[in-house]
Parts: sequence; C-alpha cells; structure tokens
Amino acid sequence: MYRAILYLFLPILLGFGLIIGNQVFGQFGLSPLPTPAEVQPTYIVRIVPDASNQSSVTHYFPQKISIPSGTTITWFNDDPGQPHTVTSGDINATDSGKIFNSGVMPYTSFFLHTFNEAGNFVYHCDIHPWRTGVVQVSSSYEQGHHFKFTSGANLTQDAGQYAWTLNRAQNDRLLLNLEPTTVSVTESTPITYNITILDKNRSPVFSNQFFALGNDLQLELVLNEQTNKTSVYGPDFTDPITGAYHIEAPLSDGDYILRTEIIALGSKIPEQEIFDEFNGRITS
Repeated sequence: MYRAILYLFLPILLGFGLIIGNQVFGQFGLSPLPTPAEVQPTYIVRIVPDASNQSSVTHYFPQKISIPSGTTITWFNDDPGQPHTVTSGDINATDSGKIFNSGVMPYTSFFLHTFNEAGNFVYHCDIHPWRTGVVQVSSSYEQGHHFKFTSGANLTQDAGQYAWTLNRAQNDRLLLNLEPTTVSVTESTPITYNITILDKNRSPVFSNQFFALGNDLQLELVLNEQTNKTSVYGPDFTDPITGAYHIEAPLSDGDYILRTEIIALGSKIPEQEIFDEFNGRITS
C-alpha cells in the first residue's frame, strides 16, 4: 500500500527529502513510519539542532550505543536547514560507506539500518566529518525458560555467570531485548510485562509495567549519576509499539537480577506464571 502511494507521488516526495533507494524518508507526521512491512524500527538516534556547528557539544544523540543484533536504528535529521549523512566507517577509510550509507539527508528526513552482525561500527557525516558515532553490536544470548534474552555488547570477557554487563568505561547505556518463546500472540495483541531489577540481596531497586504489541520488549538501561531518581521514557515508536523504552537511573556498580514477567496477554491473565531472571552487573 505504502509503495503504491509513494510511486504515485514520487516527484512530490523527492522534493521533501524522501529517497527510496537509500532508505531515506521524510517526516510527514505519519504513523507508523512509511517503511516496508518487514522493517520495524526499534531505536532512535537523532541528529540534533546545531549539529553542523563544529563547536557543538552534541551531534548524533546518543553518540555511542550498545545493542543486540537484529536491532533496527532510525536516524532522524532534526537539524533545521542542514543536510547530513550517516555513513559507516572512518571519513578517509577505503571501506567508508560500504556497510551503510544514507546519502544526503535533508532536514526532517530519516534513515534506517538493521544491524544483523556483531561488531563495533563507527560512522560519520560526509558533510561534517567531525561528527561521528559508534554502534556496538552483540550476537550473544541466553535462553531462559520463557524468554530468549539478548543485550548490547560487552567488550570485556565475563566468566559466564552474567547475561548482561553494563561497563561504564565503555558506555553509559545498554539495550536489552526480551523475546517470549513459550507464548504465541497475534501482532495486534498487547502484552503486559512487569520488569523488576533486584540488587544482589534481592531487594528491588526498580519495578515498572511495560507494554508491547505482539512483539519483543526492548529496554535500554541508561546510567545517570547526576540524578537521585529513576525515570522511564519511551517507547521510541508507538504505532505499532515496536520501540525501545528507556530506564534512566543512578545505579551503582554491583550485581543485579533482571526479573521479567508477562502478567497479561491482551485482557487475559496467564494461568501460570511466565517469568525468567537474568543475572547482570554494572561495572567501571
């Protein structure tokens, strides 16, 4: 349906910065985003206002992220009047742009890329080469009784007792993905999760309910030592609910347990408990 509309109005849409071939689209206030059905964006990185200014503190935001493989990132150009690119590799590298390349992104356009391979991916803007970003991707996972758990990359080796590690020396944020494996619902069925983070003494330090529409639940842990309270925001995309939620918290170094439970499938309460616990840690 979207492609039929896009081809019909292609001459008009190109003037607004929607480029089909390079997967660069314009923001028209449409929801969901006009992307092919098989591509479901889950995480947003923004090119912030004044990003073209070399003295600007922030360019891509977040500048450095850590995600599980299979995550689709959408970069939005929110810098008024300024074109930008999202180009893999270093600016002068021979393989620059080989993995992904948005081409020129006009203001209000966006670009999508799915990271299916593990690795450390740097990228830059061809127009403003001082603007760089990093995407760390992990393909490791842990299979629980009811969930397959994947998370962003940890660049140091764990002893194997941790399903996830957030290392402050590498990153201040970590994306987690929870895929139900023992329940099956339609894409239009809302799933209600209860997520609890326990410390090593099993005392809860965080608990909240989250909703996903017939799909995985993605949560990003964001460390913030400048606050004494925990805040939750998201999801990044809401129609359908495919985007990541973000838990910003002043968590200290130590061992933690992420307890994941499905408490409702649509309007139905599960007859038996559907939960798993995944050990993790925060370190410096």
